[in-house]
Amino acid sequence: MYFSGQGKVFIASRAADGFPAAMRFVGNVPDLKINLETEKLEHKESSSGQRLTDLSLITAKKTSVEFSLEEFSTDNLALVLYGTKSTITGSTVTAEALANPLAAGDYARLKNGKVSSVVVKDSAGTPATLVAGTDYEISSADHGTLKILNIGTYVQPFKADYSYGAQVNVGLFQAAAPDRWLRFEGLNTADSLKPVLIELYKVTLDPLNELVLISDDVTKLALSGAALFDETKVGDAILGQFGRVVDLS
Repeated sequence: MYFSGQGKVFIASRAADGFPAAMRFVGNVPDLKINLETEKLEHKESSSGQRLTDLSLITAKKTSVEFSLEEFSTDNLALVLYGTKSTITGSTVTAEALANPLAAGDYARLKNGKVSSVVVKDSAGTPATLVAGTDYEISSADHGTLKILNIGTYVQPFKADYSYGAQVNVGLFQAAAPDRWLRFEGLNTADSLKPVLIELYKVTLDPLNELVLISDDVTKLALSGAALFDETKVGDAILGQFGRVVDLS
């Protein structure tokens, strides 16, 4: 029997009873590996003059997991960045001060994206309104970026009134790393797509080591972590109390 796997990966937070909470399909996963490791104490005899190893004693057993995510979703970003998602409801802003000073050719950032109905005024006693297309332009409405074209005799700082749409924000390192349950619903493409199920009961994932933002390839969110011993589970023949492998064919 040969094995060449594909399939779906699901991740869930681990509930208080040791079983998974609501599971989430993480999208396309091009690679998934489980590593089994041991630490050994080796003893050498001292009688023969050759220091031969006469005892090898396993002192620790470890299981780790490595996989990559290709779906660039806010849920996956929150997972790999130890972040939390926050939904920003669309609204309006009045008199938001821009960076100061600004010169012709400079770009200014608004605090929100997905902007519309932008009006820029100066800080004179009777504020003057800058002319769109002459004094400034919207470089990117989605990103909330303005380009200053002309300073003239306007008084800085400039202030912007605008509307913005709903958006989702993911901050870095805003959440602790909870124990995760990892489930692989696999298919053996080398054996008539026979199904196999692999579950790891208690996984702690490290934060993303590298987030590639400019590349000629599809960005992969490469993750690794430790699969921990779960004393509440019955031992599996392959993965012990770290997880289980189920032949469903």
